[in-house]
Amino acid sequence: MVINPNNPTGVLYPESVLKEIVEVAREHGLVILADEVYDKVLYDDVKHTALGSLSTDVLTLTFNSLSKSYRACGYRAGWLIVSGDKSAAEDYIEGLDMLANMKLCANVPGQWAIQTALGGYQSINDLVGEGGRLRKQRDLAYELISAIPGVTCVKPQAALYMFPRLDPKVYPIKDDRQFFLQLLEATRVMLVQGTGFNWHAPDHFRIVFLPYEHDLRDAIGRVAGFLEDYRNRHAAGTPAEEAAVTPLKKAAR
Repeated sequence: MVINPNNPTGVLYPESVLKEIVEVAREHGLVILADEVYDKVLYDDVKHTALGSLSTDVLTLTFNSLSKSYRACGYRAGWLIVSGDKSAAEDYIEGLDMLANMKLCANVPGQWAIQTALGGYQSINDLVGEGGRLRKQRDLAYELISAIPGVTCVKPQAALYMFPRLDPKVYPIKDDRQFFLQLLEATRVMLVQGTGFNWHAPDHFRIVFLPYEHDLRDAIGRVAGFLEDYRNRHAAGTPAEEAAVTPLKKAAR
């Protein structure tokens, strides 16, 4: 399963890495599931390579939809492309056809929208290009979050997310789920902890930079204040758990 561009990191995998993934699949007889729903949400002139274009022998299922690049989440319309060696997947493809034929009350407006979206003016390019709203929001969120002491982040090349790291020496968090629940209750800003994405340590979190600039400034400012309070209390010798809980008492008052 390859999500490229990636959620939660905003990383765009280079073609060299994708070719290595294809080679692993080829060697072990694996099927590649390629989620490429952010394939047009790209920054800084980077190029996306579709996994299905890198082989003719590896069975690849590519998924996409209207919801991200075309900003039409409510249409609930998407598509699946089967490519590569289909000889071993005849029963599977027959099952897909049967399921499609049995589907009642198809989303006809969404299907018409797919045709229009794929063949029409690609407005996403205006949003991600120089001076575009999404690009400016990406740059602002990266600047603000990187300015917080003890927080580092790889600048995302694609999608709508970034995955900052909290230095464990500065933020010795044991339970990131509980930590970010406390942050939510204290600041009313919801972030997703890294372990929620199967990250192995409680030292990352995901930011969505889709909100407008003034909202990003407000939200990240609240997060910065929460983390500053945590640092001050931890430096004063307050146990980590109590340091995280204290802002809740302030919010309650």
